[in-house]
Amino acid sequence: MSWFMILGLAAIVFFNRYYFLEPHVKIKLPLILNKMLNYSAPCLLTAICIPVIFFDGNHLRGVINNPYIYAAIFCIVIDMYLKKVLLGVIASLGFFYFINFLINY
Repeated sequence: MSWFMILGLAAIVFFNRYYFLEPHVKIKLPLILNKMLNYSAPCLLTAICIPVIFFDGNHLRGVINNPYIYAAIFCIVIDMYLKKVLLGVIASLGFFYFINFLINY
């Protein structure tokens, strides 16, 4: 990646965030667009997590010996139960390292 591309992308991200988050900029998005933007974070998180959980490089991971899938399921269950982000992340990381130790040794 060239410096021009890195700086250009940084400028695009900065101005997009500034434009939507600055309180002095008066912008009113249509209701349908606001509803669509509510799904952007879960969609982005899913697009990032699914390849990490199910793929190892170019190969599909198995389900039985896959600590990532067990940790993902544990993370979902513990976060639904606790409803505290930091505690859920710490518990999920601890579970992932524990299950990874059990599977690999």
